[in-house]
Amino acid sequence: MLRIPELTINWHILEACNYDCYFCYAKYGQRSRFSRDYAEILRELSTLKGARIDFLTISVVADRIRLNFAGGEPFLEKDLGSAISLAFEMGLCPSFISNGALLTDDFIRAFGPKISVAGFSIDSFDAGRNRNIGRQDNRGRQVTFDRFAQIFALFREVSPGTMLKINTVVCRENVDEDLSAGLRELRPDRWKALRVIPIHGAEQRGIGDDEFAAFLARHRDAPGRIVPEDNIDMHRSYLMLNPEGCFYQRDGNGYLSSAPVVQVGAAGALRGVEFDAETYASRY
Repeated sequence: MLRIPELTINWHILEACNYDCYFCYAKYGQRSRFSRDYAEILRELSTLKGARIDFLTISVVADRIRLNFAGGEPFLEKDLGSAISLAFEMGLCPSFISNGALLTDDFIRAFGPKISVAGFSIDSFDAGRNRNIGRQDNRGRQVTFDRFAQIFALFREVSPGTMLKINTVVCRENVDEDLSAGLRELRPDRWKALRVIPIHGAEQRGIGDDEFAAFLARHRDAPGRIVPEDNIDMHRSYLMLNPEGCFYQRDGNGYLSSAPVVQVGAAGALRGVEFDAETYASRY
């Protein structure tokens, strides 16, 4: 039995995104939509807090359950604010990961105090590199560095308890970039550098071991707690829900899915999930 302070469940509530990053792994089918049963799914997930969770090869008890709303781009979902509020009321710790383009100041003021972690996908501070990655909308618009600085400042003003996090996918386009100056200005509490996964169009655009190591070395003095993740570190160490509320894992270029949470409950759905809890715990 492994006891951990917090277990994170990443709910990819929809596939749709206003950006087109070539390495995105959130591919569930073009018609995937946020489950209309989300209130029932949230209730089920809330029962996992403090309970014994039996995975396929290990049992875990978590003091807290953090529910991370992801996508696609979660801010395309009109019910996101309501889902965050309901999750908070049920004792879950809501968080999100976003490209930041659709996040408004009004949303931060209304929901910021309920959000445990506000995560942002930032691969580069260079417009050309972001364009080559696909990190822009269909009109070529990107989130500027100044806008990210405004977002971070407003969160610190209205919700100082919210952890601010940056996720960077280290890929062919940014592997030689130095993000240190921008990171020093934004001052994230946590920065995760993830080596690009060679699937869904990224097969020919991976990076070598030495390149990834050099990128990490270049940023060894960057602010915040830096968490590097190679492909092997991600294998079976994330708990992910698809839009319909089934736990899933990547299997080659495809996915393995559990039974729906609304049919068998959260604990029942997790019994058939292989989860590397030790690797997960090492990130925290």
